[in-house]
Amino acid sequence: MSEKLWEPARMAGLVSPGGAIEKNLDPAFRAELAAIDHIPSRVVTALTDPKPLDINMPVFNAILAAQYYEVIAAIHPPENLRIYEPCVGASPPVIFAAETYSGGAASYFTINLNKKLCAQLRQKIAHLKMKTQIVEENALGALKHLEPKSFDLACFHHAVNDILQTAVSEPRGMDTTQIDWFPNERQMIEWLAEDARAGRLETRGKPELMQIVGDAVRLVKPGGHMIFDHFNWCRFIGVDWFPWDLFYNFIPMTREWIAASSLPVREIRLDGVDPQWWMVLEVL
Repeated sequence: MSEKLWEPARMAGLVSPGGAIEKNLDPAFRAELAAIDHIPSRVVTALTDPKPLDINMPVFNAILAAQYYEVIAAIHPPENLRIYEPCVGASPPVIFAAETYSGGAASYFTINLNKKLCAQLRQKIAHLKMKTQIVEENALGALKHLEPKSFDLACFHHAVNDILQTAVSEPRGMDTTQIDWFPNERQMIEWLAEDARAGRLETRGKPELMQIVGDAVRLVKPGGHMIFDHFNWCRFIGVDWFPWDLFYNFIPMTREWIAASSLPVREIRLDGVDPQWWMVLEVL
């Protein structure tokens, strides 16, 4: 794909009824989208960063899959690509994008920590043709399960914050494998903010993130790729407990940490993809 990515009219076509992405969503998701009017204008809102207050969530979630689909198409892996995704939670845009790109020929592997989110994810992707495998474990253990240089793509969809939040919460006694994630997320974020203010991320947070990123680099074949994304919600601007500047800069911060490492990667810039919120790396 040589044109600018994420052109709104084209993206609306992907997620509207009968579109390439829409056809691969789970039945409940498709029913939600079918009931929504004015999809093209809602797509424009969904593509805006930070995410506006009036966003339509089904359209937004479909657009995430469409964004990944266009990025994957732009880097052009083989149709039978193998994908590794750490810390997916219950959010399947990478999986829907891979199903669409490959016509079901891809294979997907995730190491996913939280048991309740794993169960939700299995329900959302049960209808797909492509082979999927979920291991319920901390992604720090990835190399126990997987062979180096065996994947074409590794994706970190909104995963940087989850990795950092887990790293600062587990030592404080929170069992992140068993908790109901979202009701406990504010506490995790407050602990992360506390450690960031105190300058402790260098010793707790950064090491865990960089190990998981480094393991992903080792798992991807030379010439393969890694995709990172993050997004913020406008509703958190000015909220006293929310560390807006930290969350706003997760991708630039991760970019700096990777650039300062010895990992054999180089960044690829794609037209239309905002480097504030996305990063695409080629493994050398």
